[in-house]
Amino acid sequence: MTAKKINTYGIRYLGSKNKILPLIIDVIGNLNKRDNKVIDVFTGTTRVAQALKMHGYDVTTSDLSWASEAYSNAFVCNNGSVDHLQKYIDELNKVKPTADWLTNHYCDVAAKADPTVNIKVWKKKNGMKADAIREHIETLDVEHWEKMYLISCLIFAMDKLDNTVGLQQAYLKGWKTDRVDKDLKLSLLPGVKGTPGNHIVGSALTIDYQSASVAYLDPPYTAADYSTYYHIWDSITKWDKPDVSLKTNRRIDRVKSGDKADKSMQSPWYSKRKALKATEDLINRMPVQYCVFSYSDEGLISYEEMETLCKKYKSYKFHQQAHALHVMSRIGAGGDEADNAKKKKNIEYVIVIEKEEETC
Repeated sequence: MTAKKINTYGIRYLGSKNKILPLIIDVIGNLNKRDNKVIDVFTGTTRVAQALKMHGYDVTTSDLSWASEAYSNAFVCNNGSVDHLQKYIDELNKVKPTADWLTNHYCDVAAKADPTVNIKVWKKKNGMKADAIREHIETLDVEHWEKMYLISCLIFAMDKLDNTVGLQQAYLKGWKTDRVDKDLKLSLLPGVKGTPGNHIVGSALTIDYQSASVAYLDPPYTAADYSTYYHIWDSITKWDKPDVSLKTNRRIDRVKSGDKADKSMQSPWYSKRKALKATEDLINRMPVQYCVFSYSDEGLISYEEMETLCKKYKSYKFHQQAHALHVMSRIGAGGDEADNAKKKKNIEYVIVIEKEEETC
């Protein structure tokens, strides 16, 4: 029997596993594990990691995304006691709005690469408030996880007011007044009770992970480059105020064709040619008993390829659940617009691979 709905917290995010969390938790819970340690390798907004923590697991998260470090520190890397941070939320909400990097690049301004294109992600009043809040966070005498928590509070507040469909290279030409006209205000994010975890920033193919029973793996499997889709959240987390380029004012080191491209953000899972081998390499290097995959039939790796790969290991099992496609997949972002509009659901698989003991 699948568990009931699990309440977790996150921003709008392509490929969120919020709808299949009960299936993931049930699958992991039924494994014959040697301990309660789980590695959430591509943690994203940490929804799966939060659910694991809620269910008593000792969780390590990792991701290339800088913003994922903020989310993990907010929800995973503490014991859930966050009420003491309300005084900082109150302090940040009182800062005087001042235009800085966000206002100058994303609040009704001309695109760097084309002055005829206006970038309208936030109204200027909210961009100025966000700039002032983020700058003030740098001055606070708090622990690292507390700083990351406050940055997450800012990102969550901004996510409710932006003028996009959830991707930061798809800005709307007009203003969505039901969202954007509201005033930016930070709120305390809920604490997630459980054993404090830890987070590692970097590539899953190079990180030296500590031994665990389970690795939960949710690679992109698509050509959708998350480092460009959510670059503003990364910039807010790092607060390095980079130069920008293109018609969307993307941070310049995320322009893949440019000479300043950040090579560390490149992922083999955005390439049909490289994704399958990268998946096999990842399974082989993870110091775990079980690899539990989230896999979609919409991805770059075919079902047949995935099953053939699974057969190389001690045992495997496919669990499945159908659910509605993400809105971007139905408006032409993933291929032919007419075909995508007709297909309302895809199959999401949770695959368990049991490794031979000597490969752990």
